[in-house]
Amino acid sequence: MEKKRIVYLDVVRIVACILVVMVHVVANQTKYYDVADTSYVISNAFHILSFSGVSLFVMISGALALQPKKDTSLKNVLWKKVFYFFLLYYLWKFIYQIVTMMEKGIAFTPENIKEELILALVKQRGYYHLWYLPMIAVLYMIVPLIKKGMEDKRTCQYFLVVFFVTALLFPTLFLYEFKFKYLFVSFFEANDFYFFGGYLGYFVLGHYLHNWKEEMTPKKRGILLILGVAGFLCACVIGTWTSQKAGEPDYSMQTPFVVTHFFTSVSLFCALQGIGDKVASKEKITCVIKYMSGLTLGIYLLHPIVLNLFLAWGFDRLWKLPLLEIPMVLLCTVVLTGSIVALFKKIPGIRKIV
Repeated sequence: MEKKRIVYLDVVRIVACILVVMVHVVANQTKYYDVADTSYVISNAFHILSFSGVSLFVMISGALALQPKKDTSLKNVLWKKVFYFFLLYYLWKFIYQIVTMMEKGIAFTPENIKEELILALVKQRGYYHLWYLPMIAVLYMIVPLIKKGMEDKRTCQYFLVVFFVTALLFPTLFLYEFKFKYLFVSFFEANDFYFFGGYLGYFVLGHYLHNWKEEMTPKKRGILLILGVAGFLCACVIGTWTSQKAGEPDYSMQTPFVVTHFFTSVSLFCALQGIGDKVASKEKITCVIKYMSGLTLGIYLLHPIVLNLFLAWGFDRLWKLPLLEIPMVLLCTVVLTGSIVALFKKIPGIRKIV
């Protein structure tokens, strides 16, 4: 991959990283606003958009892991991917347990170290953003089992259709009342479509959009862009309406497993695919993109610490205007965290874990 860089995937990775950071920036902002205020509507829109970051990251992994020419022998997958991501998870889980102890003012006594650091590695889930690492590790464990099948276009399409219907369409419909709803609910309760659900669908989707991207004409990209914008706007309207109706924040649209999110993520991926392909021949731009892409893992891992500092300083509440504060806090978080990661990458040993 270093010899022949896929530029557009680096572009998607950078945008995905920014969106993932924005999830946590907005989560800190939204809680301050009443659901009837315009400020809540704005922050909720940012929040809905930001959740596309996780799906984009998973789609990148699928695009790379399921390539027909990719070496997916058990040894290669288990050692280079599965073991690596699990190792990162437990290492950073340990680091963040130290952060948590410091936040809570827990003394570093032998007993507390045993309970809060050593046993916590097994007993506790870990800091809020680390769930992604074991999830992606498990997806890579599945790669040797599905790769051959996903080399066939029709098989891939079949999987994605079932994924869309069972993991996105009906779960979205079940959020609301409609005629014969509970007949469909009973059907899905009696029939387990779990294999087609979860992030595996986005993993395969990334492979499909990458492996057959030559078929993505400008017209198709335009249609997907319209669907993506429409999906995003619908999610904003529905999310605001349900929140105001309930009198408290409703997060039913802040999930990758609703139809609106699917179209928003697909349109973003395809739009960035087109942008990346256009700049791929410009050497200076691609060098910058490659460098920034190399910082994304570290930014993902470290950004909660920087956000905690901003919260302690009250930096996230300077103007109480989400349209200004969210982009400002997001930009400062990404730039500061990226700068720290860039320094860490100069240190042998540490650079391998960021």
